[in-house]
Amino acid sequence: MNVRSKVLLASFVLVAAMGTVALARFAPSLPGGKIGEQVCQWIGGKWGSARNECVTRACYAAGDCGVWLHPSRWCRDLRTGDSIGEVYFRLGNPSRIEGNTYTWLDGKPDPVAFTAIIENGVLTSVNCL
Repeated sequence: MNVRSKVLLASFVLVAAMGTVALARFAPSLPGGKIGEQVCQWIGGKWGSARNECVTRACYAAGDCGVWLHPSRWCRDLRTGDSIGEVYFRLGNPSRIEGNTYTWLDGKPDPVAFTAIIENGVLTSVNCL
């Protein structure tokens, strides 16, 4: 590969990366419906139909990962050692925090609680429903 080809390839990769970052940054304002949901999933987000927005892994840093009706749906995707940001992205904002114990409520009208232990910003255990 010659120098010009390498420069063109590097430019393409940079533009694609910038586009992905921009899309993730503005993802909450995606159009609703199937198109918004599909684009959200394509960028690795979760579609929140109640708020009609895309929640990305940047939600923890932004301070709002939402509240999900059935957070246990994503619980089994978690692994010990995952960051607190990944836990919040998967499960949403917890309903209660007491020390290192984080509690989420699942379902309505009689929600079932499940908990995770997060120490020093790292998931140490979770009891998925």
